[in-house]
Amino acid sequence: MQGGHPTVLLVEDDPLVAMDVETVLAEAGYRVIGPADSCAHALSILRQEKPDVAILDLNLRGEMAFAVFDRLDETGRPFIIVSGHSRQVVPARHARRPFLQKPCDNGVLLKTLCAVLRGGWTEISAVIA
Repeated sequence: MQGGHPTVLLVEDDPLVAMDVETVLAEAGYRVIGPADSCAHALSILRQEKPDVAILDLNLRGEMAFAVFDRLDETGRPFIIVSGHSRQVVPARHARRPFLQKPCDNGVLLKTLCAVLRGGWTEISAVIA
Protein backbone atom coordinates (compact mmCIF):
# COMPACT_ATOMS: atom_id res chain seq x y z
CA MET A 1 0.00 0.00 0.00
CA GLN A 2 1.47 3.26 -1.10
CA GLY A 3 1.27 5.99 1.51
CA GLY A 4 -1.09 3.89 3.63
CA HIS A 5 -3.88 4.12 1.07
CA PRO A 6 -4.73 0.89 -0.74
CA THR A 7 -4.52 1.16 -4.52
CA VAL A 8 -7.34 -0.15 -6.67
CA LEU A 9 -7.08 -0.79 -10.39
CA LEU A 10 -10.47 0.01 -11.89
CA VAL A 11 -11.26 -1.73 -15.18
CA GLU A 12 -14.59 -0.51 -16.59
CA ASP A 13 -15.58 0.49 -20.12
CA ASP A 14 -18.68 2.51 -19.27
CA PRO A 15 -17.47 6.06 -18.47
CA LEU A 16 -20.42 6.89 -16.21
CA VAL A 17 -20.09 3.69 -14.18
CA ALA A 18 -16.31 4.20 -13.97
CA MET A 19 -16.77 7.78 -12.74
CA ASP A 20 -19.29 6.68 -10.09
CA VAL A 21 -17.11 3.83 -8.81
CA GLU A 22 -13.99 6.02 -8.85
CA THR A 23 -15.78 8.64 -6.74
CA VAL A 24 -17.03 6.06 -4.24
CA LEU A 25 -13.54 4.55 -3.90
CA ALA A 26 -11.79 7.92 -3.55
CA GLU A 27 -14.27 9.06 -0.90
CA ALA A 28 -13.59 5.82 1.01
CA GLY A 29 -9.86 6.56 1.00
CA TYR A 30 -8.64 4.36 -1.85
CA ARG A 31 -6.20 5.52 -4.51
CA VAL A 32 -7.69 4.62 -7.89
CA ILE A 33 -5.54 3.57 -10.83
CA GLY A 34 -7.33 3.90 -14.15
CA PRO A 35 -10.02 3.48 -15.12
CA ALA A 36 -8.88 1.16 -17.88
CA ASP A 37 -11.52 0.74 -20.57
CA SER A 38 -10.03 -2.25 -22.42
CA CYS A 39 -7.92 -5.34 -21.78
CA ALA A 40 -4.96 -3.76 -23.58
CA HIS A 41 -5.23 -0.63 -21.43
CA ALA A 42 -5.49 -2.66 -18.19
CA LEU A 43 -2.53 -4.86 -19.13
CA SER A 44 -0.49 -1.76 -19.99
CA ILE A 45 -1.25 -0.28 -16.56
CA LEU A 46 -0.27 -3.57 -14.89
CA ARG A 47 3.15 -3.43 -16.54
CA GLN A 48 3.77 -0.15 -14.68
CA GLU A 49 1.66 -0.33 -11.51
CA LYS A 50 1.23 -2.86 -8.71
CA PRO A 51 -2.28 -2.30 -7.35
CA ASP A 52 -3.30 -3.86 -4.06
CA VAL A 53 -6.55 -5.07 -5.63
CA ALA A 54 -8.54 -4.70 -8.85
CA ILE A 55 -12.20 -4.25 -9.65
CA LEU A 56 -12.99 -5.50 -13.13
CA ASP A 57 -15.94 -5.46 -15.44
CA LEU A 58 -16.18 -8.83 -17.19
CA ASN A 59 -17.05 -7.53 -20.66
CA LEU A 60 -15.00 -4.63 -22.03
CA ARG A 61 -16.40 -3.39 -25.33
CA GLY A 62 -17.29 -6.93 -26.37
CA GLU A 63 -13.99 -8.45 -25.18
CA MET A 64 -14.03 -10.65 -22.10
CA ALA A 65 -11.43 -9.56 -19.52
CA PHE A 66 -10.02 -13.05 -18.99
CA ALA A 67 -6.48 -12.01 -20.03
CA VAL A 68 -6.53 -9.39 -17.27
CA PHE A 69 -7.87 -11.94 -14.76
CA ASP A 70 -5.01 -14.27 -15.70
CA ARG A 71 -2.36 -11.54 -15.39
CA LEU A 72 -3.63 -10.50 -11.96
CA ASP A 73 -3.67 -14.14 -10.89
CA GLU A 74 -0.08 -14.65 -12.14
CA THR A 75 1.12 -11.70 -10.06
CA GLY A 76 -0.86 -12.67 -6.96
CA ARG A 77 -3.13 -9.64 -7.08
CA PRO A 78 -6.67 -10.15 -5.75
CA PHE A 79 -9.59 -8.94 -7.79
CA ILE A 80 -13.35 -8.55 -7.75
CA ILE A 81 -15.45 -9.21 -10.83
CA VAL A 82 -18.40 -6.85 -11.32
CA SER A 83 -20.64 -7.69 -14.25
CA GLY A 84 -24.07 -7.69 -15.77
CA HIS A 85 -23.29 -11.17 -17.08
CA SER A 86 -23.94 -14.36 -15.17
CA ARG A 87 -21.23 -15.83 -12.94
CA GLN A 88 -21.33 -18.92 -15.19
CA VAL A 89 -19.45 -16.96 -17.89
CA VAL A 90 -16.37 -16.78 -15.63
CA PRO A 91 -13.80 -19.50 -16.46
CA ALA A 92 -13.57 -22.29 -13.89
CA ARG A 93 -10.03 -21.21 -12.91
CA HIS A 94 -11.50 -17.92 -11.60
CA ALA A 95 -14.89 -19.19 -10.42
CA ARG A 96 -14.02 -18.67 -6.73
CA ARG A 97 -13.24 -14.98 -7.18
CA PRO A 98 -15.64 -12.50 -5.63
CA PHE A 99 -18.40 -11.70 -8.11
CA LEU A 100 -20.91 -8.87 -7.83
CA GLN A 101 -23.86 -8.53 -10.17
CA LYS A 102 -24.40 -5.14 -11.83
CA PRO A 103 -25.86 -2.86 -10.80
CA CYS A 104 -24.27 -3.40 -7.40
CA ASP A 105 -24.76 -1.41 -4.26
CA ASN A 106 -21.77 0.79 -3.42
CA GLY A 107 -21.87 -0.34 0.22
CA VAL A 108 -21.66 -3.98 -0.84
CA LEU A 109 -18.77 -3.15 -3.18
CA LEU A 110 -16.85 -1.43 -0.35
CA LYS A 111 -17.51 -4.27 2.11
CA THR A 112 -16.36 -6.80 -0.46
CA LEU A 113 -13.27 -4.73 -1.19
CA CYS A 114 -12.39 -4.56 2.52
CA ALA A 115 -12.83 -8.32 2.90
CA VAL A 116 -10.63 -9.02 -0.13
CA LEU A 117 -7.89 -6.69 1.11
CA ARG A 118 -7.92 -8.45 4.49
CA GLY A 119 -7.51 -11.75 2.67
CA GLY A 120 -10.94 -12.82 3.84
CA TRP A 121 -11.88 -15.01 0.92
CA THR A 122 -14.16 -17.04 3.20
CA GLU A 123 -15.93 -13.85 4.26
CA ILE A 124 -16.98 -12.95 0.73
CA SER A 125 -20.12 -15.06 0.65
CA ALA A 126 -21.25 -13.55 3.94
CA VAL A 127 -20.57 -10.03 2.69
CA ILE A 128 -22.58 -10.35 -0.51
CA ALA A 129 -25.41 -12.46 0.91
